[in-house]
Amino acid sequence: MEGLNTSKTAYYLFQKDRVFRDKTLTSMYYKNNKQVEKKSRPIDIDGIRYKLNLENGNIDTYKKSEILNSINASLRRTKISMNMLLEMNDFDWFCTLTFDKSKIDRTNDQEVFNVYKKYIDNIKTQFPRLRYMCIPERHEDNCIHFHLLIGGVTVKQLGLVNSGKVCCSWAKFKNKICSLEYFEKTKHEHELTETDGLPVYNITTFAYGYTTATRIVSRVRCNTYVKKYVEKALGSTEIFKKRFYYSSNLNVPNIVSRLIGADFESPKTITELSSVKNNLHYQNADYVNFNKDYNTLQFWEDNILKESINKGLIPLSEKEILELGDMFL
Repeated sequence: MEGLNTSKTAYYLFQKDRVFRDKTLTSMYYKNNKQVEKKSRPIDIDGIRYKLNLENGNIDTYKKSEILNSINASLRRTKISMNMLLEMNDFDWFCTLTFDKSKIDRTNDQEVFNVYKKYIDNIKTQFPRLRYMCIPERHEDNCIHFHLLIGGVTVKQLGLVNSGKVCCSWAKFKNKICSLEYFEKTKHEHELTETDGLPVYNITTFAYGYTTATRIVSRVRCNTYVKKYVEKALGSTEIFKKRFYYSSNLNVPNIVSRLIGADFESPKTITELSSVKNNLHYQNADYVNFNKDYNTLQFWEDNILKESINKGLIPLSEKEILELGDMFL
């Protein structure tokens, strides 16, 4: 905020645009010019997190409310990061890696993670075009397995072989997989989804347990499924510093932040500002979300429409379109 008034508390309105492939997510929010000094910071002692008071040097325990707020904020950041990557990238396969207790100590989280990392690093070294996102999750027996979205490698490079089983939305098992014979015998009794009947593959390059891989037929449906699925998976692998992992070659949105209003004595309601009310991008947004508690505004906008408005091509309202249509009748 260099050059802005700092003699008294003033509020500044910022706009952040996250530009995805097809749409842009615009966020508007306030910040004040006063820097808040940190009074404490986290510190680990024997694997337990405490709070170090920076004013007197005391070490305190975190309140339950502080822990919950921190967890929830961290989960929100994780979901935002994951959603951005899902919106920007295409994958070919949905895979699951489950470890065999006869080949590895499945109860040792660190050993399991080390084996997973060695496996994925080997594939990346051989095939640098590999793209992936990985979400660890705990089984009911409290052991870790991994779900991956994979792209950039061929069937041969990944070592896929047909297992003889197929995807089946009415299968009795949790993984919704059944034999080809059962599927063919019962499919006339059900309304088929676009994934029913797709072959399930095994990954022969993974030598530490059981695997499945199915072809992703719809990016939109896959992303929707993953977003719902990760609700239960995120936060279930406390030993790991990250809740999900991804390759460095994934596409990320272009993020542009800029100051759009200065020297507010108090943060006025964003949606009541004339500069926002008259904003054509806001008026023609696909989806709008205003959070009253935090006085933040977000809206999604189609990129083609966005470029048209930037070029001065004002979109017509439904009423104007109807009136123009009547002129040619």
